[in-house]
Amino acid sequence: MRVTNNMVINTVSRNLALSQARLLSLQTMASSGRRINKPSDDPIGITKDLGFRSTLSDIGQFRKNISQAQSWLAFSDQSIGNINELIINVKELAVQLSNDTYDENARQGGAVQVRDIFNQIIGAANSTFEGNYIFSGTRTNLQPFQVSSFGVVYQGDYSTISLETESSSYLGINTVGTFLTDAVRTLGDGVDLSPILQDNLWLDYLNGGNGVNLGAGQFIIRTLNGEFTVDVSAARNVQNITDSINAAGIPNFTASIGDAIAGFRLEDASARQITVNSPLALLNDGLGVDLGGTIRFDVIAGPTVDVDISAAVTVGDVINEINAQLAAAGINNVTASIHPDKNVLVITDSNAAPYNIGISEGTPGTSTAENLGLLGEMVGYFEGSELNPLQFEVIESAPGQETAKSLGLLGSTALHVFDGDDVNPQVAYFTRLSTLNNGNGISAGAFRIINGNDDKIIDLTELANDPAATVMDVIKKINSSGINVEARINDQETGLSLFSKVDGRSLMVVEADEGRLAKDLGIFGSPDLLGTMMVLEASLERNDTEEIGLSLGTFDLALSRVLLERAEVGARSNRADISSYRLLSFENQVTDRLSEVEDADLARVITDIASAEAAYQAALFSAAKMIQPSLLNFLS
Repeated sequence: MRVTNNMVINTVSRNLALSQARLLSLQTMASSGRRINKPSDDPIGITKDLGFRSTLSDIGQFRKNISQAQSWLAFSDQSIGNINELIINVKELAVQLSNDTYDENARQGGAVQVRDIFNQIIGAANSTFEGNYIFSGTRTNLQPFQVSSFGVVYQGDYSTISLETESSSYLGINTVGTFLTDAVRTLGDGVDLSPILQDNLWLDYLNGGNGVNLGAGQFIIRTLNGEFTVDVSAARNVQNITDSINAAGIPNFTASIGDAIAGFRLEDASARQITVNSPLALLNDGLGVDLGGTIRFDVIAGPTVDVDISAAVTVGDVINEINAQLAAAGINNVTASIHPDKNVLVITDSNAAPYNIGISEGTPGTSTAENLGLLGEMVGYFEGSELNPLQFEVIESAPGQETAKSLGLLGSTALHVFDGDDVNPQVAYFTRLSTLNNGNGISAGAFRIINGNDDKIIDLTELANDPAATVMDVIKKINSSGINVEARINDQETGLSLFSKVDGRSLMVVEADEGRLAKDLGIFGSPDLLGTMMVLEASLERNDTEEIGLSLGTFDLALSRVLLERAEVGARSNRADISSYRLLSFENQVTDRLSEVEDADLARVITDIASAEAAYQAALFSAAKMIQPSLLNFLS
């Protein structure tokens, strides 16, 4: 094969260009510090390179988002902290001015302070960060709280502003301002309107709604006129109970609903005088009589008789046993009886020549004779000591029964009237207003409900004067007022509760006059912070320490609510910090991987440059030797 000059020249030129290109590539690596300067340098590596750079770009954006979130949250925390301090200040002021040592002038000054603190709280709640209202939800261009002469309305929404802080991980940065208008309690919750009994109240409504444990449906009433069993097994309401007692045939004995009490009243009009029917259990202040011994009648120069009364139940049984056993022993004309005017037993000897009799315990260690007042000596006549009977007592019909206890009737008295225990009747819709507040009812007058910008006066004068008016009548009045509030029986079923049906509004219930109707119904005040502050200001101006005291509990709950919001902000701040640290670590990892892909090994590149430069010089030298231009080259 013939090798021409052109072939030689082309080959030498090509090799020279390749050597020059390699040298240039190495010099570019050395100057840029990168192994990949164009896609053709490493097609696979460039794909990884672009992926890593995209990740670094995302990390950069995430870190900007985190920085913005941290700034927003820090500002929110500062604002909530200021509000927290202001609430503490107003609570301390309220506690101080609820004390009777302060006068009207001091409370008027306190009202001014409360208004100033209120305005500071509103200012903090309406604060902005970088031109955005921080407590308006996503409506950051709209002032969150509007204050009118009536109340406060929240104008923002309830949405969350979220920033992506990591891939597919979002962090809410805003706090919805309704923590200042949200109810921290329910008006009327826990209030006991203390209703007394009413005749149509179902037994299921007694004992806090646990009802009455009728068991066998019987209990026993012991009076000085005897022992009687009362059957209430068919009773369903309060009237049935009193009717059952009154139908038990107890002389001079009546059951009724007590005045100003939440229990039954029993009354025995009989004289406090023992009879032959009087149970022994009533004697000695209800301690009864020791039936384990005998009564010894020791006749001087005659027989000794130990009278056994172990089977006796009533005073009459004791008298009969004494008389029968003395007569059986031949001790004639000596009889026991009841003193007509005193609560004592007497022994009468009607013999012309009376016996000389000593009366004592017949059984050592017992107190039978002593319990009956029969200790001493007699000649013709003996009057025992006072037996101190109870007027009456109520006991269960059998062990394990709780009928009388459930009705609040278990007990005894030496008086003619016995008021049973409070059976804790629940407030029902049909509860009469006249039975509330221990039978004092409610005041005639009106109260005012303020729900945000809505205002309504509820006048209950007519109902307060109507003995048949019920709790349901009050509830209907409130619920038909048209200001988006709802009244109902509270959860404890001891009173009323009242709440707003619209979120973001301060709710207040205050007196509409100089009366106390709202307080009588247990719904005075406000369930939220801002409403409570407005009520407190008015109460200070009225110089009403009772109303001031009613506001204190709300401040404690409001403080807890604010602290909860601050804790939530703190938790999100911590989450942002953790994300920032995690992104920093991830960024370092990605940077290292990117460096591994695109960075050049400078020591090796410098060595390669020296080698490539030597090769290029050698190529130039060889090309100069091989390509010798001649006259023929120029002619051709």
